[in-house]
Amino acid sequence: MAVTDTGTLTNTYQTYFSKKLLDHAVQELRLNEFAMEAELPRNVGSKEIQWYRPGVGDATQVQTLSEGTPISTFRNVTYTPVTATLVQYGEAAKITDVVTMTGLFDALKQNIDTMGEDCALQADTLTRGALTHASTGLTKMYAQGQTTFAGLIGQTVAASKLTGTDLLRAATRLKINRAPRIGGNYVAIIPPQCSFDIMRDGDFLDTAKYSNSQALYKGEIGSLWGVRCVEATNPHQEDETEGTHTDTFNVAGSNTLGLVYSTIVTGRASYGVPKLAGTQSPSKPTVIINNKADKADPLNQFITAGWKAFWAAKVLNPAFGICLRARSAFAG
Repeated sequence: MAVTDTGTLTNTYQTYFSKKLLDHAVQELRLNEFAMEAELPRNVGSKEIQWYRPGVGDATQVQTLSEGTPISTFRNVTYTPVTATLVQYGEAAKITDVVTMTGLFDALKQNIDTMGEDCALQADTLTRGALTHASTGLTKMYAQGQTTFAGLIGQTVAASKLTGTDLLRAATRLKINRAPRIGGNYVAIIPPQCSFDIMRDGDFLDTAKYSNSQALYKGEIGSLWGVRCVEATNPHQEDETEGTHTDTFNVAGSNTLGLVYSTIVTGRASYGVPKLAGTQSPSKPTVIINNKADKADPLNQFITAGWKAFWAAKVLNPAFGICLRARSAFAG
């Protein structure tokens, strides 16, 4: 007896496409939240921002006075300029009218959303590059008392991973350097690979155990030795060359034990970024949508959408921040 089933009606069935997009990987970016912002107003005739760092206190400038004798040597106040030149960045997408009319998803919106993530990642990556630069970045420090990059990668993972003592060393160095604190504390921006190591430290205090009602930073996971720890997923990673970012390591090279990750431990004003008066900040980039016919597209067969932003990042005082390099025991 013939039976009508899905097999006999295969040609009448079609795949159903869900319009609900799956979650995708989004970077957790934190560096620019702790930068010192500088205003750049519109129409001031400059593409540069200049910060000024005053001189420090100096007891040798103090004189012994003689009664009735006027002072003849006077103190001079000096300022050290730090300059950053802004550069414009951007990208664009091109979508056909057929896709706009027939596409299952809103391609224009999706492109704009994705490019927004690109913009934020670009700004974070530029800041990361300034802070971790081998010669012009923040003060260098290496895990577990190592004094050079070569010494670090010559150790086992156990002897080169990040420890709570390393954060204490970094905080102590910042105190010695008289680095101003951010809200009463120093802040460590830590890759997940390294937070894996320090969260197992017996002295680590996770946010659930905080005794006060202070507002948490985005991504804050806890504190250790008074350093508030914030996770970020766009770390500087190195293999055998200090200062050169890489995503993979050379198993045949001298550093066969995995990548080196940089944790940024910072006080206030160790680095700076612009605060733009217009709408070309990476946090609010200028988005331009062109959906009109023109000489290049007389039949209006395309929509273009894009963004542009004006950006720079600069180390203002390398003594007020630490670039702390370490390996990780995470192997998952």
